[in-house]
Amino acid sequence: MIELRHLTYFRTLAETLHFGRTAELLHISQPPLTRQIAALERDLGVLLFDRGKRHVRLTKAGEQFYLDTLEVFNTLEHAKRNAISTSTGVNGSLLAGFMMSTAYNVLPSLARRYSAAYPTVNLRLSEYVPNLLADDIRNGKIDVGVMYPPEDCSKLNSCTIFSEPLVAVLPKHHRLAKKTTLSTDELANDPFISIPRTIAPTVYDIIFKHCLTHKFKPNIKLETNLQQTIVNFVGEGLGVALVPNSMKAMKLDTVVFKPLVSPPTVEIAVIWHKDNKNPCIHTFVETAQEIHT
Repeated sequence: MIELRHLTYFRTLAETLHFGRTAELLHISQPPLTRQIAALERDLGVLLFDRGKRHVRLTKAGEQFYLDTLEVFNTLEHAKRNAISTSTGVNGSLLAGFMMSTAYNVLPSLARRYSAAYPTVNLRLSEYVPNLLADDIRNGKIDVGVMYPPEDCSKLNSCTIFSEPLVAVLPKHHRLAKKTTLSTDELANDPFISIPRTIAPTVYDIIFKHCLTHKFKPNIKLETNLQQTIVNFVGEGLGVALVPNSMKAMKLDTVVFKPLVSPPTVEIAVIWHKDNKNPCIHTFVETAQEIHT
């Protein structure tokens, strides 16, 4: 059976055409080298070298075998580079989940930068609501999530990459629409539109506690899973809401966004399972930190 070491011996001898020099390069003595070359020739059934008292030359069969084995070594080197690249997160695949609201802040630049820096990583992006995304990370269905930090961080690693203030979003003709800034207590008598706590407990709690510090409990009349839907419903006159500042990028002409006095802030983080060994997670988190922190 032809082994890789036989090909290595042959390749070195073919390039030096000198048994003594080849033995030195391979750190073996000359007799074992001679035996291994002879064994290779027996396995192939052809002579690879024309051996004279004062010369060693490749036969025609040896010349062809040398050319063909170059492909073997090139393929092996390519496989070696691929293995190293995959182990360091330069190659491979990465399943990333994201909240749709991150499409208005961190996700576009992160996806572009990562894909440009690691073009041989197969990056697949899927939209989620936050609670289901956290569950799928724990279950190993998704490698990383770009999301609000989950309430339960057990078994998860987290790296905050972005934070922004909440702003009030009002119907265009709301009584407070012409004010430059708002104090949250001015909205105490308005119906609120909110994301359900079961979907995004961290953000729900931030909004609820913020209202309590302004001496009122928000009168939540409507709940929906997406920040974009909240803004649309506000535009339809169904209530007011506190949403991340980046939602202003929706540019709806049916709503106005107003800064709050002493606004609360929300964070977006990259989340992954502590036991997930996918090396592409590291390069993804690194890229996110370079851009947004």
